[in-house]
Amino acid sequence: MRANRFLLAGLLPALLLAGVASAQDVPLDVEIGYRFTDIKGNEEMFKSQLDEEDGLQLRSLSWGLGDIRDSNAIDHFRLDAADLGAGPNGLLRVEAGRTGYWKLNASWRRSERYSNLPTIANPFLGGGSLDSQHSYDRTRNSVDVDLELLPGKKIRPLLGFSYSRYSGPGLTTYHVGQDDFQLQQDLKERDTEYRVGVAFDAGPVSGQVVQGWRSFKSDENLKLLAGSGNESGTILGVPVSLDSLTRRSKADFDTPVTSAVVSGKLGSAVRLTGTYVRADADGDDTSDETLSGNLVSYEILRYFKGLAESSAATSEALSWRGSIRADVHLSAGFDLSTGFTRRNRELEGYSLVNDLWGTTTTFSGFDPRDVSTILEARTRLERSEDIFDVRASLKLGKAVTLRLGFVQNQADIDVENDAAEVVVPGNQGGAYDRRVQAMEGGLAFKLGGLSLGADYVREQADAAVVRTDFRERDRLRLRGAWQAAKWLRVGGNAEIVDTSNDDFGYGFEGDMNTYGGDVEIAPWEFLTFRVGAGRFEGDHSIAYRVPQTWANADSVYRERGDSLEGGLTLNLKPFALEALYRTFENDGSFAYELDRARLRASWDFTELFGIAAEWDLDDYAETARTYGTGADFKANRYGIYLRIHK
Repeated sequence: MRANRFLLAGLLPALLLAGVASAQDVPLDVEIGYRFTDIKGNEEMFKSQLDEEDGLQLRSLSWGLGDIRDSNAIDHFRLDAADLGAGPNGLLRVEAGRTGYWKLNASWRRSERYSNLPTIANPFLGGGSLDSQHSYDRTRNSVDVDLELLPGKKIRPLLGFSYSRYSGPGLTTYHVGQDDFQLQQDLKERDTEYRVGVAFDAGPVSGQVVQGWRSFKSDENLKLLAGSGNESGTILGVPVSLDSLTRRSKADFDTPVTSAVVSGKLGSAVRLTGTYVRADADGDDTSDETLSGNLVSYEILRYFKGLAESSAATSEALSWRGSIRADVHLSAGFDLSTGFTRRNRELEGYSLVNDLWGTTTTFSGFDPRDVSTILEARTRLERSEDIFDVRASLKLGKAVTLRLGFVQNQADIDVENDAAEVVVPGNQGGAYDRRVQAMEGGLAFKLGGLSLGADYVREQADAAVVRTDFRERDRLRLRGAWQAAKWLRVGGNAEIVDTSNDDFGYGFEGDMNTYGGDVEIAPWEFLTFRVGAGRFEGDHSIAYRVPQTWANADSVYRERGDSLEGGLTLNLKPFALEALYRTFENDGSFAYELDRARLRASWDFTELFGIAAEWDLDDYAETARTYGTGADFKANRYGIYLRIHK
């Protein structure tokens, strides 16, 4: 369906433009053809990672009319397209205008996202079931249009429009009655924005001011997929089941957005830039739910047979950001930059939830009756951040550049929660302050064909707000490249990150180390060889309490990855060949192996037409096979394409 839907959009324009270009002096590049797929193993895992299909495909299109001298309305036009047809993504972009009068940029994008990873959140793995209980198959289509009037003039009106639609089915789980049940999910989201503004250029001062109006709407429907839940046992000796469930949630938000940027020069050495962005969101969220079954509620301490729930919530969210920056050229080779930014966010919400519990009894089986409850809650949050930074760059001679910097981020968070919302006893509101200071240093060396670089950042925080906040973090980056000869280049890089929070009750530690190197050899202009290798090491741990026993324990996640790749490019006009092979192995907490290969051959048999053939291989295997080989797959894709170039 996907390939057929975009076949005419991709094939017909390409063929028409080919005819035009062959008859006229019009620049044109087109690659269009057909792709075949051969998937062995778990197709769901393949679709979740790559989602490629059989079918016709417009790989690329570039068509430009250049200067259209004999037109009074338009004097330049360009059309670009990519990946229309059998594939998860697509792009169509248009640039047009008339010099001094108008300039248009318009684009359409499509992205399809599929996820059905085996074993994810599935309590029945031990019984051999590999089906995911959380999956989705959704598509996002988005359109962006920007029009500038009087380009090149001192005053330029701006108009814009954006639209995005995100929709598709999915599966999820829902907790009710002390059990988890799988539900079908249908989601529709629409995001629309209109913009109007003006850009100006008044000598040493330039900038623009834009006012936008954004509207977001969401509609989600949930239906019961299976009446048996994830809990295999009973609750208080009573089997739990769900006979029916329907739930619909709707959201509607309107957000005016104001943005402004002004930049100007003070003399020849100083440039000042100021920016301001403000968004004031106001919205409503409603939901209605009905269900029936044999269920348990600890909220009302009763068994129940049915539940009707309605909820309504309103919220207001104001956020703004303002900044000012100065860039100073003090002398030859000495530059200074400093800036201050304030970010502020205020969120206030009110919610009302009505529940009617039908046919309830006590845990002893007495006092049959219906029970109604009302939850009314208000919440307020305010977060402000002050960010100050100063950076200097000094060139020492012709080969060495030194960089120094300091950054401070002061965050203040105030939370006012309603007692009705508190799930865990204790106050969840209050004031939370956190200051992070960072010292930066860097050194770059370049002489002849040799270039070296090093950057180091040390960050310290005076407090932690959430459990994964660091108190100390060190980051070191090293890089180097050597153009030993015209035909030989050698490169390498390393990054070491050490994160920790040793405060009592946190016990958070994280280390990430990455190393890599590559060599490129070009013995002749028509032939290039490349080889590279890399290693990744990651260790993360954090203290927690086991819910069942309340005992102290550590959650540990490890990665040990090794990669190797090699390839060549051969260009013997009109024939060209590209070959690439990559392998990656991870021996960490979730061990797997991935091998990828690609081969592409092309031949231009005339000045206008050519042909290209491709083969791609992805071989994926999970080496930590606790539940067998259900996620493994081997995917071969073959493509044959017609190339048009003028």
